[in-house]
Amino acid sequence: MQKIFVTLFLSLLFFSCSEQVYEYEEMVRQELKATNQTMTEVEIKKWAIYLSKWSEPNFYQATIEEFKKVDLQNFPKKNSILFIGSSSIVYWKTLKEDMFPHEVLNRGFGGAHIAHINNHFSEVVSPYEPKGIVFFCGTNDLAALKFTDEVFNDFLIFFKKVKVTLPSTKIFVIGIKPSIARYHLQDKQLIMNNLIAELAENEKNLIYIDVWDEMLLEDGKANPSLFVEDGLHMNENGYRIWKDLVKPHLDKTFKPQQG
Repeated sequence: MQKIFVTLFLSLLFFSCSEQVYEYEEMVRQELKATNQTMTEVEIKKWAIYLSKWSEPNFYQATIEEFKKVDLQNFPKKNSILFIGSSSIVYWKTLKEDMFPHEVLNRGFGGAHIAHINNHFSEVVSPYEPKGIVFFCGTNDLAALKFTDEVFNDFLIFFKKVKVTLPSTKIFVIGIKPSIARYHLQDKQLIMNNLIAELAENEKNLIYIDVWDEMLLEDGKANPSLFVEDGLHMNENGYRIWKDLVKPHLDKTFKPQQG
């Protein structure tokens, strides 16, 4: 009986997937071929199912609800500088001291895609009425096999939302960083960085902060001394570089208030 149950479960898992999952399977196969990697068919199926779920707009709803609970207890000071994006924002544990004396609020979450931020814009962006937004997101989107034009379009949606609801707010975009774990994505990452940098040249409230070159070795590869063991997330050395690149822009744009 147990064997029958297991067989039925596997059948449901591997043969009753949506059309979207099948599309992701083909995308995974193409990515593997392009990067000279291999997976079993079972691994491809599992990864395709996860990618399908990960791309859902409400994937991080539980995290957003936690933010809302915290806000109900003690709503953050408005007119501060909002840091939002994916895990590189989440793990910036020295953010407040690094940006002092600027008032900052960290609302990074998980492995966020730009589309997730857009979906929760009215919950974790606009209510805080920030005078500035420091934004880091997009690398997970590319890792989830989204095309660069799709990711850039999602950024344009975010940018337009800010322009409409927070017209005086300055947006500082930290460019996608090079990393050891995502070396195979660097061409796409640089395309994204260039698209946003070009946009910033013509938008007075959009500032692009390039971190790419400062995080490379002389051979053009990501500097291992800036990352933790996973080769993706940064250690204190990496965040020190980010501090040195981000804070001067905030100091120049907003006169620091002591006290």
